[in-house]
Amino acid sequence: MKYITAFFMAWGNFITLPCPLKKWDNNLKNLMLAFLPAVGAVVGVLWMVLFVVLRSLNAPVSLASLVMVFYIFAICGFMHMDGYMDCMDAILSRRPLEDRQRILKDSNVGAFAVVTLVFLVLAWYATMNIALPVSDQISFLLIPVISRGMAGSFVLSYKPIGHSQYVEDYKQPNRGKYHAVVLVQMAVIVTIAVVFTYMYSASVLGAGVKTCLINMAILIIVQAIASFIACAYARKQLGGMSGDIAGYTICFSELAGIFTLALTQYYTEMFVMPI
Repeated sequence: MKYITAFFMAWGNFITLPCPLKKWDNNLKNLMLAFLPAVGAVVGVLWMVLFVVLRSLNAPVSLASLVMVFYIFAICGFMHMDGYMDCMDAILSRRPLEDRQRILKDSNVGAFAVVTLVFLVLAWYATMNIALPVSDQISFLLIPVISRGMAGSFVLSYKPIGHSQYVEDYKQPNRGKYHAVVLVQMAVIVTIAVVFTYMYSASVLGAGVKTCLINMAILIIVQAIASFIACAYARKQLGGMSGDIAGYTICFSELAGIFTLALTQYYTEMFVMPI
């Protein structure tokens, strides 16, 4: 029962959709973080459905790209984008650590946050324009799962900043065991993606099984590396882990994912798929 409660706690915290089961247990906040991959799966399934609907309606690529990009930020209430902006404001201020930490928790929006947000959204939109016409839908399931799974693991692993909401949770013993919960979820979802690829690679994805699996592996590896680098850099600059850094990590991971998807699918269509 505690796993069900933790999952719906994660749903209620990290997805803007109405939560089917509203329950809360303060003792399960670490386990809640471990269910971020499952939250990513909910986000990803809906993203896949949106992709299929837009494609079936033959929506113009520019409009479809706007809808797809808006969805991935709106479904979580722009929470991760907010963390990205806070981190950018603090990191790019280039002030002493104490000042950077003060800026991180400041509710005011600074110039660095605005400027970097513009480039983030432009990068997403431009890349989505390339990815949409040539993409397979299963990648839209994997991208939010990998980003949230990595972020959840980092929050469970690293010491938080003094003002972080995770300070008390970090003191709980044996929190490392929740990494297994994260890994199991990610393994199950990746397995489902592999099975889907084997079943539908030619008819739905448009390419051979081997090519699709290679592209999938590249996507996962690039996202994992991007997540690790983004989190490590932010922790070094800000002196510890926090929810804002988790959001910052998710934004960079998913941008790396959609960029990788665009490149791999584009070159697959150009050089691998039969004319």
